[in-house]
Amino acid sequence: MKRTFVAALVLIFAIGLMPQAARAQDSNVCNNSFINWLNAGQDCRLFWASVGISIGTGVGGYYLTKTHGYPKTQPVSDGVAYGITTYACAVLYPFVGTWFLNRPLTPREMYDGVAGCVVPIIGGPVVDAWLPHTAWIDGTPPPHHH
Repeated sequence: MKRTFVAALVLIFAIGLMPQAARAQDSNVCNNSFINWLNAGQDCRLFWASVGISIGTGVGGYYLTKTHGYPKTQPVSDGVAYGITTYACAVLYPFVGTWFLNRPLTPREMYDGVAGCVVPIIGGPVVDAWLPHTAWIDGTPPPHHH
């Protein structure tokens, strides 16, 4: 069972590393409106980066709380496992997001991603709605007044 699971994860990650065909469209446009809604209108590649990190931290959390041996023992409690995997997600997100986008993340992308690590699914949209739209947070250059 463990071999099958590891083989499936390797296949998923290998497919993710395959080069993408060139497209003559805006990379920020999602072809799937549900994914666009979940990702708060950000680049879709960040959605897939967060899915990959979520799978990895989910598997890590499973093995951190899996009972084994006799008498049954658990490596860490559920709360400690949540803390470890949340920290790992928050640390990995900027690196993986930067790699997926091939550019530095904007502060909005960073805050949304880390909030999604702390409170999955709703953390990112809540922080996105809370943050003001300024040139610095959105990562856009300020307008020049001549």
